[in-house]
Amino acid sequence: MSRLKGSGGAVYVGQATIDNCEDAWNEQVDTDVTASLDTDDYKIGSGSCKFEVAAGLTDGDIIASEVVSVDLSAYTQVLWWAKSSVAINTAGDLQMLLDEDALCASPLTVNFPALAANTWTPCSTAADMSDYDATISVGVKLAANDPGAFNLWLDHIMAAKSVAGIKSWSIDYTMNVEDVTGFDSSGHKAFIPTIDEWSGSFEGFKDGAPLSIGSVVLLELRESSTSTQQWRGSAIVTAVHPNVGVAGVVTYGYDFQGTGALTVASA
Repeated sequence: MSRLKGSGGAVYVGQATIDNCEDAWNEQVDTDVTASLDTDDYKIGSGSCKFEVAAGLTDGDIIASEVVSVDLSAYTQVLWWAKSSVAINTAGDLQMLLDEDALCASPLTVNFPALAANTWTPCSTAADMSDYDATISVGVKLAANDPGAFNLWLDHIMAAKSVAGIKSWSIDYTMNVEDVTGFDSSGHKAFIPTIDEWSGSFEGFKDGAPLSIGSVVLLELRESSTSTQQWRGSAIVTAVHPNVGVAGVVTYGYDFQGTGALTVASA
């Protein structure tokens, strides 16, 4: 493949919560849908929004919506986690809805990506939200290719934007191993892989207020503008490092610790 220019990279951080998915949606729920809080299967916090969709739902139906109150006008990206009990094979078959009217009556639509069955997927879609300074309703819609009866889970819906001024980022993605050397190892140390771990940092010039340490964010580290050439996952901002010199430019460095699975960039 051709070489990639680092100038196409970026760091996106979910900084405004649209809905934390810590309670069941109830603004409106389709009669073919049961909405609940799932405290056993979730990505962040203590629960996720679960929707049990019956076969009677059809293309164009809003599965459910929820009352929110958030100013999205400064953000350019929507990040969230989604899981489906069946494969959603085409991007846009499901849509996220954002509206300044109740019940998602005239929404901005944001496409879900394709979803593998029974797999939590980090979702990321650009959206022009500059006019949405008083968003009061978030929803999800079955737009096309009705899959029949299925379950859908949502978690941690965030509005994001690129962290201004960032000029570099790095990830350490490692596998822990355990020593399993025994008498039958013929005098050679033996190990097995156990659990993976990831952490990293990014740094650049000061451009606005620093990120808050201790916050759990959806993090998207871009190698390029190609949608699959991005590393994505939930992370905890563990440190901020301001650097000021009398003859230099003020810079900020950040450290983060990944929590949960990391979605690895493609070729």
